[in-house]
Amino acid sequence: MNSTAPDIRIENLTIGYDGNPVVTHINATLPGGGITVILGRSGCGKSTLLKNILKLNTPMDGAVYLGRHNIYRLKRKAFRCLKQRIGVLFQDGALLGALTLFDNVALPLREHTRLKQQEIYEVVKSKLSLVGLEKFMDYYPNELSGGMRKRAGLARAMVMDPDILFCDEPTSGLDPINSAELDGLLLELKERFDMTVVVVSHDLASMETIADYVVVLGEGKTLFKGQKEELLATEEPYLRQFLDREGAKRATPRVTTAPLDPSVMKMDCAKYIGDLNSN
Repeated sequence: MNSTAPDIRIENLTIGYDGNPVVTHINATLPGGGITVILGRSGCGKSTLLKNILKLNTPMDGAVYLGRHNIYRLKRKAFRCLKQRIGVLFQDGALLGALTLFDNVALPLREHTRLKQQEIYEVVKSKLSLVGLEKFMDYYPNELSGGMRKRAGLARAMVMDPDILFCDEPTSGLDPINSAELDGLLLELKERFDMTVVVVSHDLASMETIADYVVVLGEGKTLFKGQKEELLATEEPYLRQFLDREGAKRATPRVTTAPLDPSVMKMDCAKYIGDLNSN
Protein backbone atom coordinates (compact mmCIF):
# COMPACT_ATOMS: atom_id res chain seq x y z
CA MET A 1 0.00 0.00 0.00
CA ASN A 2 1.36 3.40 -1.00
CA SER A 3 1.65 5.92 1.81
CA THR A 4 -0.29 9.17 1.79
CA ALA A 5 1.73 10.55 4.71
CA PRO A 6 3.44 13.88 3.96
CA ASP A 7 7.08 14.33 3.04
CA ILE A 8 9.16 16.85 5.00
CA ARG A 9 11.23 19.02 2.69
CA ILE A 10 14.16 21.05 4.02
CA GLU A 11 15.50 23.67 1.63
CA ASN A 12 18.81 25.50 2.07
CA LEU A 13 18.26 25.70 5.82
CA THR A 14 20.87 27.38 8.02
CA ILE A 15 20.29 27.10 11.75
CA GLY A 16 22.03 28.54 14.78
CA TYR A 17 21.83 30.86 17.76
CA ASP A 18 22.41 34.61 18.11
CA GLY A 19 23.68 34.90 14.55
CA ASN A 20 26.15 32.04 14.94
CA PRO A 21 25.41 29.14 12.55
CA VAL A 22 25.43 25.59 13.89
CA VAL A 23 24.60 23.79 10.63
CA THR A 24 24.49 25.47 7.22
CA HIS A 25 22.69 24.80 3.93
CA ILE A 26 20.71 21.70 4.88
CA ASN A 27 18.86 20.23 1.89
CA ALA A 28 16.95 16.99 2.37
CA THR A 29 13.58 15.37 1.78
CA LEU A 30 12.42 13.09 4.58
CA PRO A 31 10.15 10.53 2.91
CA GLY A 32 6.51 10.31 3.92
CA GLY A 33 5.37 7.04 5.46
CA GLY A 34 8.85 5.99 6.61
CA ILE A 35 11.17 6.45 9.56
CA THR A 36 13.95 8.99 9.10
CA VAL A 37 16.72 9.06 11.69
CA ILE A 38 18.70 12.30 12.09
CA LEU A 39 22.06 11.10 13.35
CA GLY A 40 25.24 12.71 14.61
CA ARG A 41 27.53 13.35 17.53
CA SER A 42 26.38 15.27 20.59
CA GLY A 43 26.33 18.99 19.87
CA CYS A 44 26.22 18.61 16.08
CA GLY A 45 22.85 20.36 15.74
CA LYS A 46 20.36 17.46 15.66
CA SER A 47 18.01 18.84 18.31
CA THR A 48 18.48 22.36 16.95
CA LEU A 49 17.29 21.13 13.56
CA LEU A 50 14.26 19.52 15.18
CA LYS A 51 13.40 22.76 16.99
CA ASN A 52 13.54 24.62 13.67
CA ILE A 53 11.35 22.03 11.94
CA LEU A 54 8.82 22.46 14.77
CA LYS A 55 9.11 26.26 14.51
CA LEU A 56 10.29 26.49 18.11
CA ASN A 57 13.36 28.30 16.77
CA THR A 58 13.66 30.65 13.80
CA PRO A 59 16.27 29.67 11.18
CA MET A 60 18.88 32.05 9.86
CA ASP A 61 17.95 31.13 6.30
CA GLY A 62 15.98 28.62 4.27
CA ALA A 63 12.59 26.91 4.43
CA VAL A 64 10.89 23.82 5.85
CA TYR A 65 7.84 22.29 4.17
CA LEU A 66 5.56 19.91 6.06
CA GLY A 67 3.71 18.43 3.15
CA ARG A 68 2.94 21.40 0.90
CA HIS A 69 3.10 24.00 3.67
CA ASN A 70 6.09 26.28 4.24
CA ILE A 71 5.81 26.49 8.02
CA TYR A 72 7.54 29.87 8.23
CA ARG A 73 4.94 31.50 5.97
CA LEU A 74 1.84 30.11 7.61
CA LYS A 75 -0.37 32.50 9.54
CA ARG A 76 -1.00 31.86 13.22
CA LYS A 77 -4.32 29.99 12.89
CA ALA A 78 -3.09 27.92 9.97
CA PHE A 79 0.02 26.88 11.89
CA ARG A 80 -2.12 26.05 14.94
CA CYS A 81 -4.13 23.71 12.72
CA LEU A 82 -0.95 22.17 11.32
CA LYS A 83 0.40 21.55 14.83
CA GLN A 84 -2.68 19.48 15.57
CA ARG A 85 -1.49 17.04 12.89
CA ILE A 86 1.92 16.67 14.56
CA GLY A 87 2.95 14.55 17.55
CA VAL A 88 6.16 15.08 19.52
CA LEU A 89 7.93 12.73 21.92
CA PHE A 90 10.39 14.84 23.92
CA GLN A 91 13.64 13.50 25.35
CA ASP A 92 12.39 12.93 28.88
CA GLY A 93 8.72 12.38 28.01
CA ALA A 94 7.90 15.92 29.26
CA LEU A 95 5.02 14.70 31.41
CA LEU A 96 3.47 17.13 33.88
CA GLY A 97 4.28 15.87 37.37
CA ALA A 98 1.07 17.14 38.99
CA LEU A 99 -1.16 15.22 36.56
CA THR A 100 -1.92 11.52 36.39
CA LEU A 101 -0.89 9.54 33.32
CA PHE A 102 -4.49 9.69 32.07
CA ASP A 103 -4.66 13.47 32.38
CA ASN A 104 -1.26 13.92 30.72
CA VAL A 105 -2.33 11.93 27.67
CA ALA A 106 -5.78 13.56 27.60
CA LEU A 107 -4.36 17.12 27.48
CA PRO A 108 -4.31 17.53 23.66
CA LEU A 109 -7.85 16.18 23.35
CA ARG A 110 -9.15 18.61 25.96
CA GLU A 111 -7.28 21.47 24.32
CA HIS A 112 -8.20 20.85 20.68
CA THR A 113 -11.42 18.79 20.51
CA ARG A 114 -15.07 18.87 21.57
CA LEU A 115 -15.03 15.26 22.74
CA LYS A 116 -17.01 14.46 25.87
CA GLN A 117 -15.29 13.00 28.92
CA GLN A 118 -16.36 9.42 28.18
CA GLU A 119 -15.10 9.74 24.61
CA ILE A 120 -11.80 11.15 25.86
CA TYR A 121 -11.54 8.23 28.26
CA GLU A 122 -11.96 5.71 25.44
CA VAL A 123 -9.35 7.41 23.22
CA VAL A 124 -6.79 7.72 26.03
CA LYS A 125 -7.33 4.12 27.11
CA SER A 126 -6.82 2.99 23.51
CA LYS A 127 -3.56 4.91 23.13
CA LEU A 128 -2.24 3.74 26.49
CA SER A 129 -3.06 0.19 25.44
CA LEU A 130 -0.89 0.72 22.36
CA VAL A 131 2.13 1.32 24.59
CA GLY A 132 1.21 -1.23 27.26
CA LEU A 133 0.26 1.26 29.99
CA GLU A 134 -3.52 0.98 30.19
CA LYS A 135 -3.26 -0.35 33.77
CA PHE A 136 -1.30 2.72 34.91
CA MET A 137 -3.78 5.49 34.04
CA ASP A 138 -4.04 6.71 37.64
CA TYR A 139 -0.29 6.73 38.29
CA TYR A 140 1.76 9.93 38.49
CA PRO A 141 4.98 10.35 36.46
CA ASN A 142 7.22 9.96 39.52
CA GLU A 143 5.67 6.53 40.09
CA LEU A 144 6.78 5.30 36.66
CA SER A 145 10.14 4.03 35.43
CA GLY A 146 12.10 5.93 32.79
CA GLY A 147 10.99 3.54 30.07
CA MET A 148 7.35 3.84 31.12
CA ARG A 149 7.55 7.64 31.05
CA LYS A 150 8.93 7.47 27.50
CA ARG A 151 6.08 5.20 26.43
CA ALA A 152 3.57 7.48 28.14
CA GLY A 153 5.03 10.44 26.25
CA LEU A 154 4.65 8.45 23.05
CA ALA A 155 0.99 7.73 23.86
CA ARG A 156 0.37 11.46 24.30
CA ALA A 157 2.19 12.19 21.02
CA MET A 158 -0.11 9.69 19.28
CA VAL A 159 -3.39 10.69 20.93
CA MET A 160 -4.46 13.03 18.08
CA ASP A 161 -3.60 10.44 15.38
CA PRO A 162 -0.87 12.64 13.86
CA ASP A 163 0.31 12.60 10.27
CA ILE A 164 3.86 13.29 11.46
CA LEU A 165 5.56 12.02 14.61
CA PHE A 166 8.80 13.55 15.90
CA CYS A 167 10.89 11.75 18.53
CA ASP A 168 13.83 13.49 20.22
CA GLU A 169 16.37 10.94 21.53
CA PRO A 170 13.69 8.35 22.39
CA THR A 171 16.17 5.73 23.66
CA SER A 172 18.39 8.15 25.59
CA GLY A 173 18.82 7.06 29.20
CA LEU A 174 17.17 3.68 28.67
CA ASP A 175 18.73 0.29 29.28
CA PRO A 176 19.22 -2.01 26.25
CA ILE A 177 16.01 -3.97 26.86
CA ASN A 178 13.80 -0.87 27.17
CA SER A 179 15.58 0.69 24.16
CA ALA A 180 14.83 -2.39 22.06
CA GLU A 181 11.19 -2.37 23.21
CA LEU A 182 10.78 1.28 22.26
CA ASP A 183 12.35 0.62 18.84
CA GLY A 184 9.91 -2.24 18.35
CA LEU A 185 7.02 0.01 19.34
CA LEU A 186 8.02 2.66 16.78
CA LEU A 187 8.19 0.01 14.07
CA GLU A 188 4.78 -1.31 15.08
CA LEU A 189 3.28 2.19 14.97
CA LYS A 190 4.81 2.74 11.54
CA GLU A 191 3.15 -0.44 10.24
CA ARG A 192 -0.19 0.23 11.92
CA PHE A 193 -0.59 3.93 11.12
CA ASP A 194 0.18 5.78 7.91
CA MET A 195 2.46 8.54 9.17
CA THR A 196 5.88 10.08 8.73
CA VAL A 197 8.26 9.46 11.63
CA VAL A 198 11.39 11.52 12.34
CA VAL A 199 13.75 10.35 15.09
CA VAL A 200 16.67 12.42 16.39
CA SER A 201 19.28 10.09 17.84
CA HIS A 202 22.92 9.16 18.30
CA ASP A 203 21.98 5.55 19.06
CA LEU A 204 23.55 3.47 16.28
CA ALA A 205 21.81 0.23 17.28
CA SER A 206 18.44 1.98 17.20
CA MET A 207 19.21 3.53 13.81
CA GLU A 208 20.08 0.14 12.33
CA THR A 209 16.82 -1.31 13.68
CA ILE A 210 14.27 1.35 12.74
CA ALA A 211 15.61 3.65 10.01
CA ASP A 212 14.48 3.69 6.40
CA TYR A 213 16.26 6.95 5.62
CA VAL A 214 19.13 8.65 7.44
CA VAL A 215 20.49 12.20 7.65
CA VAL A 216 23.88 12.61 9.32
CA LEU A 217 24.96 16.02 10.64
CA GLY A 218 28.50 16.96 11.62
CA GLU A 219 31.20 19.57 11.15
CA GLY A 220 28.49 22.21 10.62
CA LYS A 221 26.98 20.57 7.54
CA THR A 222 25.05 17.61 6.19
CA LEU A 223 27.52 14.72 5.90
CA PHE A 224 25.09 12.17 4.52
CA LYS A 225 21.49 11.78 3.38
CA GLY A 226 20.11 8.60 1.92
CA GLN A 227 18.94 5.08 2.57
CA LYS A 228 20.22 3.29 5.67
CA GLU A 229 21.88 0.60 3.59
CA GLU A 230 23.95 3.21 1.74
CA LEU A 231 25.17 4.67 5.03
CA LEU A 232 26.12 1.30 6.49
CA ALA A 233 28.16 0.50 3.36
CA THR A 234 30.00 3.84 3.23
CA GLU A 235 33.79 4.08 3.21
CA GLU A 236 33.87 7.83 3.88
CA PRO A 237 36.43 8.19 6.74
CA TYR A 238 34.43 10.40 9.14
CA LEU A 239 31.24 8.40 8.71
CA ARG A 240 33.12 5.13 9.03
CA GLN A 241 34.74 6.34 12.27
CA PHE A 242 31.33 7.32 13.62
CA LEU A 243 29.66 4.05 12.62
CA ASP A 244 32.52 1.93 13.96
CA ARG A 245 32.61 3.95 17.21
CA GLU A 246 36.31 4.73 16.87
CA GLY A 247 37.71 7.60 18.90
CA ALA A 248 40.08 10.05 17.28
CA LYS A 249 43.73 8.98 17.41
CA ARG A 250 45.82 11.12 19.77
CA ALA A 251 49.57 11.75 19.58
CA THR A 252 49.78 12.36 23.35
CA PRO A 253 47.87 10.76 26.24
CA ARG A 254 44.81 12.56 27.63
CA VAL A 255 45.81 12.21 31.29
CA THR A 256 49.11 13.96 31.96
CA THR A 257 48.68 15.38 35.47
CA ALA A 258 50.21 13.75 38.53
CA PRO A 259 47.94 12.12 41.15
CA LEU A 260 46.78 14.33 44.00
CA ASP A 261 49.38 14.43 46.80
CA PRO A 262 47.85 13.05 50.06
CA SER A 263 49.71 15.73 52.03
CA VAL A 264 47.37 18.44 50.68
CA MET A 265 44.30 16.78 52.21
CA LYS A 266 42.76 18.50 55.25
CA MET A 267 42.12 15.18 56.96
CA ASP A 268 44.74 12.43 57.31
CA CYS A 269 42.43 9.55 56.45
CA ALA A 270 45.29 7.01 56.53
CA LYS A 271 45.02 7.16 60.34
CA TYR A 272 41.42 5.96 60.19
CA ILE A 273 41.08 3.65 57.19
CA GLY A 274 44.68 2.87 56.26
CA ASP A 275 45.67 1.86 52.73
CA LEU A 276 42.73 0.58 50.67
CA ASN A 277 45.08 -1.73 48.76
CA SER A 278 46.43 -3.49 51.87
CA ASN A 279 44.96 -6.74 53.23
